Amino acid sequence: MKIVVLGATGTLGTKICQYLTAADHEVVEASRSRGVDAATGRGLHEVFTDADVAIDCLNIETFSTKKATSFFAKTSHNVIKAARRAGIDQLICVSIAGASDPKVNANNGYYKGKAVQEKIYRGSGLPVTVIHSTQWFELIEPLVRRVSLGPVTILPTMRMAAVAADSVARRVAEYAVSEPPNGVREIAIRGPEIATGAEIARAMLAERGRVSDRHPWVLQELPLLGQATATNGLIPHDAIIDEVTLEEWLRGAAEVI
Repeated sequence: MKIVVLGATGTLGTKICQYLTAADHEVVEASRSRGVDAATGRGLHEVFTDADVAIDCLNIETFSTKKATSFFAKTSHNVIKAARRAGIDQLICVSIAGASDPKVNANNGYYKGKAVQEKIYRGSGLPVTVIHSTQWFELIEPLVRRVSLGPVTILPTMRMAAVAADSVARRVAEYAVSEPPNGVREIAIRGPEIATGAEIARAMLAERGRVSDRHPWVLQELPLLGQATATNGLIPHDAIIDEVTLEEWLRGAAEVI
C-alpha cells in the first residue's frame, strides 16, 4: 500500500512511518520540510496521487484557541479536498481522547482546535477513522519544561490514563492497513493505569533524577485547566487498553538514555 503520513517529522509521525516501512509499505513522509504544507494545501495533490491511505497526525504548538482552530480547520479541509480528488481509500485522523468534550476544552485552546478537526473529518463523507489517543508518557517532559521556573514546577492537574507513543503509533499503523470503514470509525486508545501528570513526573524524577533537562525541587499541581481535566474528562470509557505500564516505559526509556 501507498500511505501518506502528514506530520511525519513529529514524535508520533516518525514512529508511524517506522512501523509502516518495516511492514514493507510505500510510505510518503509529508511535512513542510519536504515541501508539503497542509495549511495552504501546497504539495498535497502531488503526494496523494496513487495513495491508498492518508494519516493526519499534524501538530501545532500553541495554547491559543484562535491559532489552533484556524490551523486545524484549514489543514483538515485541505486534506479532505485533496483526498477526494485523489480517490484516497481511507483518512485517519489522530486526535486526543476527551478533546471534543466542551467541559474539557473550555480551558484548552489546543483541544478546541482538535475538536474542530474531528468534526470536519466526521462530516467529510469519506471513509474516516478517528483515533482518540490518551496523553502519551512523552508529553510530560515538554510540559514540565514549559511550566518550570528554576527549581519550581507547577503542573496543571491532568488525570489521565497515559500511554506510550510507540504503542499508539503501532495501533495507527495497523488501522491504516485494515479494511476501510463504511463511514466513520471511532477508536480510543489508553494506557493501563490512571495517574495525574504530576504523579508521572515524580516517577520520572525518581527513576532518572530529572524530567527532561529539569531537576525540580518543588513539583506541585493545580487544577488550572478546569475540573473536567483534573478528574476523568481525559479518560475514555470504551477504549483499547495498552499493556505498557509507566514503570515498564520508564525502564525502557532509561536504558536508551
